[in-house]
Amino acid sequence: MGISVGELLSQEFFRDFQVIAGRRGLNREIQGVTFLEAPDGPHWAVGKELTFSSGYVFAKEEDYVQNYNQNFMTNQAAMVIKRGRYLSEIPEEMIRIFEENQVPLITMPYSIPWMEAINQVNVAVMNHAIQRFCVNINFRFNENSRTYKEQKIQRILQTVENEMEFPSFLYDVFEEKSYYSSANFKKVSQQYDLKESDYWSPTLPYTSHTLCDCIHMTRFRLHKGEAVDEPRISWVMIPILVGGVPQAYFCVMESLKFLDFYDEYSMRIAFLMLQALYEQLAVARDASNIGFENLIHLALESDKENDHKLVDQANHFGLSMERPYLYLLFRHDHSSYDIRSKRSEMVELFRQCSMDRYGRLAFLSREEGLILLDPKTMKDSSKESVRSLLQEYLEKLQKKFQGLQWLFALHSEQALLSDIRGSVEKSRKVLKIGSVVSPEKYILDYDELGILTWVNIPEQDMKQLTERFRRLTESEKSRELLYTLKVYLENNMNYSLTAEKLFVNVNTIRRRMEKINELVSIDWDNYFERTKIGLMLQFLQ
Repeated sequence: MGISVGELLSQEFFRDFQVIAGRRGLNREIQGVTFLEAPDGPHWAVGKELTFSSGYVFAKEEDYVQNYNQNFMTNQAAMVIKRGRYLSEIPEEMIRIFEENQVPLITMPYSIPWMEAINQVNVAVMNHAIQRFCVNINFRFNENSRTYKEQKIQRILQTVENEMEFPSFLYDVFEEKSYYSSANFKKVSQQYDLKESDYWSPTLPYTSHTLCDCIHMTRFRLHKGEAVDEPRISWVMIPILVGGVPQAYFCVMESLKFLDFYDEYSMRIAFLMLQALYEQLAVARDASNIGFENLIHLALESDKENDHKLVDQANHFGLSMERPYLYLLFRHDHSSYDIRSKRSEMVELFRQCSMDRYGRLAFLSREEGLILLDPKTMKDSSKESVRSLLQEYLEKLQKKFQGLQWLFALHSEQALLSDIRGSVEKSRKVLKIGSVVSPEKYILDYDELGILTWVNIPEQDMKQLTERFRRLTESEKSRELLYTLKVYLENNMNYSLTAEKLFVNVNTIRRRMEKINELVSIDWDNYFERTKIGLMLQFLQ
């Protein structure tokens, strides 16, 4: 997409440029600017140029206009000659030839500098492109407005194809959704057996060339093997990045020919509009995330007096007070570190995860965060599926914040938004107990902790208990002693019943218990201590 000769001449700057021949060609498209001051100059033309000349070559080279007519005339957009420089008058033969070929022959004022004229051509092209790409969508914008985003992307892509005559395509990374300017892009893809991912990471033999390194604008061109006489397909790709993270890939299919100079201008403008859209969405998401966080805090502190506020805010974020959700708590192990200061980074990591499709992230304190998942939007809401989602986010956090240890509470109990407080307290207990009982785990399962989550054992007592018995888990022989102790307590410290359950001699049980007493000091007369030990042994195996 460039600009027609007629549209260019309609600009204020070109009011003193006079068309003296070839008016029927004013619809010719301009795709670049060149100069003609030497006889062999046209050999380096590619076509559709607006050619500027002082007239020197026509004045000094005999019959040059005939030679130009035979070899170069039809490829150019128009010829502009400076009045009064070398040609005091334009020869009648020259006027006749340009008129017959319907190529505009234009004269320009002597006083206008070349650079100023060229700059004004480029300005006109840019203004023309920007005007064509202005997209007006009559929808109120907000972070969740899929209609706004989708329609704007679609309009930009359609404008690219309409104006440049090249089909275009955009792939949204996080939504895993493709947008096409028309069916033409898919047809070419099928013809060359190209997958969507091939457009930014080709799997077929290809060459690549950087067109603009600051925006990573790259041309890819496929090899055609031994069939070198066949045309090779090519396309231009620009990644859309926010915070250095790819949000989408924008591609324009070149098929059998390259983009012209002004086509690349237009693609850059389309890219900038798409980039602005994604940055706008990112800012809206950040603001929305804080609003969602306020909603979670309101729900945790809610009572009947402010229920109406909770309902209003929930509706704003598309949440239903009648639908149960899954609330998953997580925290880190450094009380001096405030994760809220890294809100943007953590939210961006969350957006890179599959979980982003099903839920939202909120921060409860300097150490705690909460993930709300909507099971109805998930193909698989089983505990193992949720564990896999948490694992993906955990790995990203571990890589980004290497000095912190992250713990996630996993459970399958869904609750209404009004009942979130109970779910969060349960998760806190899972993190508290699980971090002591299973310090090697990062995702702590409520069901695996069982009855320990029902009783209130002080955290310090629990740490002391686990440390006392941790040595009995270090070897196979020690674990045998640990299991013997567990069965011994389950059978009310009866040697005979314990031996029967373990299929060993009663004297073996006595020897094992003597060994245990040597390794771990136990007050066998203290019922409460025996009970706590029995509970701990359920989870140290």
